[in-house]
Amino acid sequence: MKKKIISTVLTACMMAGMLTGTGAYSVAADSSVINMDEDPYQVAIQMVVLPGTEVADEAAMEDAINAITLPAINCTVDLQYVWISELQNTTSLAIAGNEKIDLVHVGTVQSLSSLVGSDILYDMNTDDLLQTHGPELVSLFGDLLNSGNVGGKQLAVPARQYCAVKKGFYYNKTIADKLGITVPEKGTLDDLEKVLYEVKDSGEDIMCHFVGGGDMNLMAWMVPYEAFGSEAAYGAVMDSSKDLTVENLYATDTYKDYILRMYKWRQDGIIAKDATDTSSSTDYQYSQQLFCGQGDYTPQQMNDNQVVAAQNGFEYGYMTLVDSSITNSTATEYMWGIATNSERPDKAMDFLNFLYSNADVANIMKYGLEGTNYNFAEGSTDIIESNGSYLPLFYQGGNQKDMYIKAPAGEDYIAQCEAQEAEATVSPLLGYMFDDTDFQTEASVISSVISEYTPTLQNGLCGSEEETLAYLDEFVNALDAAGMNDAIAANQEQLDAWLAAK
Repeated sequence: MKKKIISTVLTACMMAGMLTGTGAYSVAADSSVINMDEDPYQVAIQMVVLPGTEVADEAAMEDAINAITLPAINCTVDLQYVWISELQNTTSLAIAGNEKIDLVHVGTVQSLSSLVGSDILYDMNTDDLLQTHGPELVSLFGDLLNSGNVGGKQLAVPARQYCAVKKGFYYNKTIADKLGITVPEKGTLDDLEKVLYEVKDSGEDIMCHFVGGGDMNLMAWMVPYEAFGSEAAYGAVMDSSKDLTVENLYATDTYKDYILRMYKWRQDGIIAKDATDTSSSTDYQYSQQLFCGQGDYTPQQMNDNQVVAAQNGFEYGYMTLVDSSITNSTATEYMWGIATNSERPDKAMDFLNFLYSNADVANIMKYGLEGTNYNFAEGSTDIIESNGSYLPLFYQGGNQKDMYIKAPAGEDYIAQCEAQEAEATVSPLLGYMFDDTDFQTEASVISSVISEYTPTLQNGLCGSEEETLAYLDEFVNALDAAGMNDAIAANQEQLDAWLAAK
């Protein structure tokens, strides 16, 4: 029997200016074909949410998406919602146990750099998969695709087209206004400290700063360094506008000053919670028990945060400590990868490409269902008002220019995104990723050392400044013994070769 074929016409052009040290990306001049006569393939997609989130309308959303994708690209979807606290373990177990998974959430707590040598991500350059099945992605993301290319392998693609990010702290503006505290829109770590002490001295029953177990280095939202590997396991470039030397972050004066400040904050009650507290800073902010918490600023992120804040009776403000920039970190913060055990990488790519060309599917995955999870704002066909029943905070997907806008954002939302993109500095390291394939053993040991020492140092838990510095010295020596300096040297060698080939 003659097979029915539906063709997806691809743009016949070559993307200008996309030559890199790993080759050129181009949109295929022919057409990729989708066999509509074979059995539909179900694409399993990771959807990352806050711990404790339960999605009541999952089946209805899948049905709504399937009604669109089945006749268009002959596939259905399985939305696999996973708590961000369980993401890494869930992904590893799925790959090791050959469980059903196709599209992998790459970024946030599951960074691309930590997955490079782990055999979790499929190379999208295999059989020209990205070029022939992902024309929308090639056209939309252009040079940003290089951020997911490691050693010639396309292991991931960006999930958001606007990658410019400011770094700093979201704070409870309602409380600040009540206390008469002026928080500058932009400042330094010293300016933030001044605000935190004003909150502490006010007598208000609210935590000033929260570091949890101390295992996350919050200095990343205070200082514009660029790290390699999880928690800078392969080093960091401290200021790429001046010097591209890869250093041991934990041996720098910047880190030393940071942990001494954390010790001081602990002593002065700025950090008040027990280090064994496993709650998230987000939970404390939403319940108005915490004045501020670290976070990236994008118009979308601020808008999402304001929606949740309004539901909890307050308004957010934001203090920028690191100016808008586009770096490997911002480009790789939200990405899509295809699992190595995917039965049909081509169908996974077909869906991913469709997601960025079909606003109906993109809107369902981002906002849920009209009448169930949101309604249109009065008099608008573009702006929606969420009722808070569906908040996939760590999901990114779809072409934002074609999608709905969630209130309180207005018609100028895209203009805001483009303005932040235009004002951003672009890192000279954008597109470089350290290939750690030869350092998997060292990576495990380095990670263990970091996990052992940083909770104490970053929580200010040593007995004195002298003990803090002595413990830091012990930490740096342990990193050296674990092979960190060898990994940094290899990283520098790869970086120098990459720069020379540009």
